[in-house]
Amino acid sequence: MQSRYAQHIDKEKIIKIVSDLVSVNTVNPPGNEHLVFPIVSELMKELGMEVKTYEKEKGRTNIVGKLGTGKKSVAFISHMDTVPTGDLELWNSDPFHAELKDGKIYGRGTLDDKGSFAACYSACKAFITENPNFDGTLYLVAAADEEMGSALGVIYLMKDEKFRVDACIIPDGGEMKQAVLGEKGILHLDITSFGIQAHGSLPSHGKNAIVPLAALIMELQDIDLGNEYDTNFDGWTLNIGTIEGGIAANVVPARAKVSLDFRFPTGITKEGIKNAVQEKMERVKANNPDAKFEIQEKLSTVAHMISKDEPIVQSFERARKKLGIEMSYGTMGGNTVAKNFYDSGMSSIVHYPGDHHLAHAPNEYVPIQDMIDSSVLYAETLDDFFLSK
Repeated sequence: MQSRYAQHIDKEKIIKIVSDLVSVNTVNPPGNEHLVFPIVSELMKELGMEVKTYEKEKGRTNIVGKLGTGKKSVAFISHMDTVPTGDLELWNSDPFHAELKDGKIYGRGTLDDKGSFAACYSACKAFITENPNFDGTLYLVAAADEEMGSALGVIYLMKDEKFRVDACIIPDGGEMKQAVLGEKGILHLDITSFGIQAHGSLPSHGKNAIVPLAALIMELQDIDLGNEYDTNFDGWTLNIGTIEGGIAANVVPARAKVSLDFRFPTGITKEGIKNAVQEKMERVKANNPDAKFEIQEKLSTVAHMISKDEPIVQSFERARKKLGIEMSYGTMGGNTVAKNFYDSGMSSIVHYPGDHHLAHAPNEYVPIQDMIDSSVLYAETLDDFFLSK
């Protein structure tokens, strides 16, 4: 890869960073991101950064490294919490002990998002080494609580600590050859069905809450949200996430609940989704007059899409062309903190040094070469953003 920054990428250092971070259990909940502070803060200090910590709750530490005082600013936003390991029998190695095999590092968080942090650190080191007096401000952020919504992480940093930058590079989605410019909206709905409890031997004396809920779930299988949406997205999805109901086989259940997860592109609204769900509820009630439902909104985000004309996207595109890296630009159904920055008027490009399908899975891994290549790509992006006229 022809770049003046490539000579500053230390493969062994990257491997050590990932291995050290993976050995620290930061599964969220409870998070305990403060446990990585000794590792992360030392790395930031090596770059000459001023290091500050921010906590909304004790132990839920956001670590922010800052270098420079120039007007233009870029932040690398990684997160230090991980999802749980899941069934350990599905893992071929200890999730909290990094295993190197066939050019990959295995372990929980290797890709999402500790390996990504290593690539960002490496990019910053390469850029700063070549441009110690660059005119700008560079941030390296190791955030908390991303896996559970970022209320203690990026949202807190922006709302309470007034964290602001011109642009972000967020290594938390997409693939090595695909960057993400847009993310679907999310709508989580809980629908509760109410009945009347009775003895299981006398079901006619009660009203079974599960029966109409089951009918509603079947109706939802062919719900129609229309096709008037941004074709940069691949449509909308519905997942029936959880079902709860009943207390015992010999008791007619008085309550049952289903949790729904909608992912939707621009052009579809949460109001439209709720109306479509309400229509399905009315259909069930028409066939079962005793059916009684209550709907609750548990989570809502709006779909977003940034323009390819945004300066950070243009810098990223010129950098990848310079390096000869194939790249497409797309959207995804998952949400990253890019959406939070977008909502606050800050543009972000999302890109993984790996494959997003590996995140959250057993035997999660990050390709070492992808981290190296991403480091150079990100350094060249900084070069274009800060140094180009």
